[in-house]
Amino acid sequence: LTELPGELLELILCCGALGAADIARVSCTCRRLRDACPPHGKVWRERFRLRWPSLLKYYSQADGVSWLEEYKARHRAGLEAQRIVASFSKRFFSEHVPCDGFSDIESLGCPSHFFEDELMCILNVEGR
Repeated sequence: LTELPGELLELILCCGALGAADIARVSCTCRRLRDACPPHGKVWRERFRLRWPSLLKYYSQADGVSWLEEYKARHRAGLEAQRIVASFSKRFFSEHVPCDGFSDIESLGCPSHFFEDELMCILNVEGR
């Protein structure tokens, strides 16, 4: 891989067959491959786009976005949203929902569109 031209290496790393963990592992192997996957670069932008295509509308082409950090933040938000949703039936089984029942959602510390996107993913699992 290290002998390939940069453009070809970028195309390979952007293909849909590789996951985020694959890209992270490849970029840890040597400096040449790490430089092919910069946090602000095309590889992580493509990985973000393939995983969460509906979220790209929140970004401008001119923004200096760290796609690696955005990917990590969205992934963490998704895990937290799944944890919160899984706890709903235990907390809200009764008809009375406490006033502070959704305080954990409000204090997530991530962009709200990340949480909304994960909720839509949860709702659309297996055609539900």
